[in-house]
Amino acid sequence: MGSERSILVILHILGASIWIGGMLIMALGVLPKAKKAKDAILLKNYEGSFHILGMIALTIQFLTGFRLAMIYAGGMKGLFDFSNHLAVLFIWKLVLILITMGLFVVFKKKTLSVLDNSNISSASTLIWVLTLISITLMVLGLGFSRGIV
Repeated sequence: MGSERSILVILHILGASIWIGGMLIMALGVLPKAKKAKDAILLKNYEGSFHILGMIALTIQFLTGFRLAMIYAGGMKGLFDFSNHLAVLFIWKLVLILITMGLFVVFKKKTLSVLDNSNISSASTLIWVLTLISITLMVLGLGFSRGIV
């Protein structure tokens, strides 16, 4: 494996670890505690701490993933050759990461802005959708490196 690809893979996995870990902590740790205590501040505080780091992690994933896909697919032309299995994986990952970025902004701007102790459950669906999309992105990423998808 070339040094560029090695560095890109390390950065990509680091970004994925931060993002998926952060989403799992929110979904499995913070959200249940906030619901049980009926304390929206728990969610708001966690998201406030995670927002910048999470967006940096997603941006790193997007940039490194794009370059890695070009390496694996043999250049830009290969990325959009839909007879190529890797191109199809790339398009799915691209669409899902863009949806994730959009949903995270919606979560920050729309859901959290009206979140209070009486409507914590309204955040649950979006948190779980983001978490499941993130795990799906990870599985699709394994299709590139391990050929399991």
